[in-house]
Amino acid sequence: MASRSSRPSTAPRKTPRQSRAHVTRDAMLVAAERVLAKLGAAKLTTNHVAEVAGVSIGTLYQYFPNKQALVAALIERNATQFVELFTRVLIAHPSSAPELVALELGLGLRAAFHGQGKVHLELYDQVPTLGISRALEDALVRMTDELARWLAAHPGLDVREPQATAWVFVRAVEGIVRAFAMSTNLGVPEDTVMRQTVAMLLAALPRVTIA
Repeated sequence: MASRSSRPSTAPRKTPRQSRAHVTRDAMLVAAERVLAKLGAAKLTTNHVAEVAGVSIGTLYQYFPNKQALVAALIERNATQFVELFTRVLIAHPSSAPELVALELGLGLRAAFHGQGKVHLELYDQVPTLGISRALEDALVRMTDELARWLAAHPGLDVREPQATAWVFVRAVEGIVRAFAMSTNLGVPEDTVMRQTVAMLLAALPRVTIA
């Protein structure tokens, strides 16, 4: 295993400050996703990404010093998008049935990441290699905190330990995603696994009993 000091830097060289720079950086990340979906992480190169993005390799290197920095930026961007979607759905449904909230989250994720399952599994598989587990951990903590607040405030639930319950929910789903990333043949459809996981977790939620 590579030591922390021997890993290539994943820090971006340039942080975009103007809207045009943001557009350029986003175009390169979109191109990286396309290359990743087609070739996989092992065959992704900065030259290929620059070609697909329609920029020079010099321009790409202004933002990303190497392939590892490019992949790390993709992971962090997708983690942020996931947290934002998660938070948005919870805020929009402060008292809705948990089953409806789970459905909204599922539909939102499917719409946001439709057809990108391979990309996300490829990215997830790169987290330990790149040494950026902190970014993923921060996203999980933020989702846990948001869910804990939602559970505590929900009028139809009687969750005595919302923080602990939220931690179990988020980590259970994260564990399933990790299993997807590590296995080349689950033997069962991914949708079935996720439905069963959500059903099991929802069944464990204590509801308010109306006398």
